[in-house]
Amino acid sequence: MSQTCDLNEAAALMKIHPKTVADHIDSGALPAARIGRAYVMLTKDVMALIEREIVKQTAERMRRVTPADPFAKVPVKRRRRVGR
Repeated sequence: MSQTCDLNEAAALMKIHPKTVADHIDSGALPAARIGRAYVMLTKDVMALIEREIVKQTAERMRRVTPADPFAKVPVKRRRRVGR
């Protein structure tokens, strides 16, 4: 893997549209330099952004899903039979 990547290569790494990569650059979330007409990023910075998002989103999911007691059984809602 190269030490630098352009907009399209970063988009391929992140599996998103190049416009979304440009949005990350504009917001300051992804460091980049404009060399001529093209953006150049360090591949390690792109990977760091991916890693930060993975950690952040995983933590959010864990906060939503984890009950107070991780071994507690989730109650199953059963339907009542009608006509018996």
